[in-house]
Amino acid sequence: MENTSSNQIDKSYEKLLPKEEVFIPTYSCFYKIHSVNKEESSAKASLGDISKYGTRIICEKRISGEAVLGSVLDMSIFTDVLQYSRKLSGVIRWEKRSEKGWEYGIQFDEPIHLDLFRAIHDSLTGIKIRVESAEPKTPHQKALSIVFQTKEKIQSIQPLLSQLESSLNDHEYAVGYNLKEEIYKSVFLLLSPIYNFLKEKTNELYHELDPVEINYNFSYLREELQCYLFLDPFVKRATTKPLGYAGDFEMMDAIYRDTNEGTNLLGKSLHKCTLNLKSAQAVFHRQNFFYRTILDRLRNKEGKLCVLSVACGPAREMVTLINEADQSTLDKLTIYLLDQDPRAITEAKHGIRIALLKNHKQVDFHCLNVEIARFAANPGKFVQHTGIDLIYSAGLFDYIKMKTAQKICSHLYSILNPTGEIFLGNFSDASDEIGIMEVMDWSLIYRSDEELLKFADSVQGPKTTGVIDDVLPQKFFYLLKSADSKN
Repeated sequence: MENTSSNQIDKSYEKLLPKEEVFIPTYSCFYKIHSVNKEESSAKASLGDISKYGTRIICEKRISGEAVLGSVLDMSIFTDVLQYSRKLSGVIRWEKRSEKGWEYGIQFDEPIHLDLFRAIHDSLTGIKIRVESAEPKTPHQKALSIVFQTKEKIQSIQPLLSQLESSLNDHEYAVGYNLKEEIYKSVFLLLSPIYNFLKEKTNELYHELDPVEINYNFSYLREELQCYLFLDPFVKRATTKPLGYAGDFEMMDAIYRDTNEGTNLLGKSLHKCTLNLKSAQAVFHRQNFFYRTILDRLRNKEGKLCVLSVACGPAREMVTLINEADQSTLDKLTIYLLDQDPRAITEAKHGIRIALLKNHKQVDFHCLNVEIARFAANPGKFVQHTGIDLIYSAGLFDYIKMKTAQKICSHLYSILNPTGEIFLGNFSDASDEIGIMEVMDWSLIYRSDEELLKFADSVQGPKTTGVIDDVLPQKFFYLLKSADSKN
């Protein structure tokens, strides 16, 4: 059994719209509404999210008109650096009142060039930042040294790698799959000292710099080494952020796949080095941690177990659970998978369906394509269940600030059953890979035990909290809703 809901469009119109990437801008983006049903307007709206086929807008006041649903809008997008002169026409498919004002779902009359708009805006923003920047123009001496030594090492072996790759291509008929894998592994091992040098030196640099110098110096490292690092599709995706943020479901899936991916032999080897980072291994270990936790709770609970995964991504722990657990165990499970990225939900559904078909099994799962903020404000609206036994989030809290984390944690607590549990993953402040992550422009919030325990500061009610350490550079915040506790 499965159920899917969407925050993008009304259910009655869902089948009319192609499934498309939804982009949530990290910068302020607005609409000028020129007309409503051909009547002139001067209203403005914030852009909530946008895809090739539609958008969600937020207005302070309700759009005027007797019959709002079905109204035709003419509008244009603008930001602080770009006025997109092309007028966009669309139809209002839904409206709702929210804390921010009035929200509307708009279906465009014609598809828009979303990638072009993003590329133009990002370039213009980059120009603006560089022109207005008051940061030092000369990188730190250690940053200059890291670039020089890394380039020198890679450039010295590049001709040999090209020669090796050429030989493999020339004798492709004689080179079997196993031999290729062995060569990839050998090159990875030979390149590892260069990658480790980059990891160690950038981490030293990160901790040595003043906070105001970090962005400039790591931008310099990124730009200078981009021609090599972008041969690894994982690093390229982290830096370019095609969905608007690093750590998206495709990056998580690349870690789970752990295959040889890259533009050429150098790229494949760098990709292997990246996936060999403890930070990448930690991501893989998280799904195992949650798989084992769910399985343990299923085996130790007599009745049904209701689980909620917040920011579920591809939900690989569910695939593992379906593969490993027997049907009688799965019969006890109801799980809600929540993510604001529709492609992550699509990937999760696909993986679970394939696993169910292959294993001839069934499980009660529900997919919720809802913004985290909207869900947190009223979780009971989306999870039609009297009490959740287990709530977990693998990676969301790596990205959100303390006040937001406390607010979400408090809302999640409100939908737990009287003995329910919460597990939240977060990278540790003791990580020695912060520098290399910053080179990728994959910025996370690294926390100590004391900071993780503060997640529960806004929770009103009985609770027991703790922190579970991991052998990898991450921790798990734990909360048990217990009437016997005085915490």
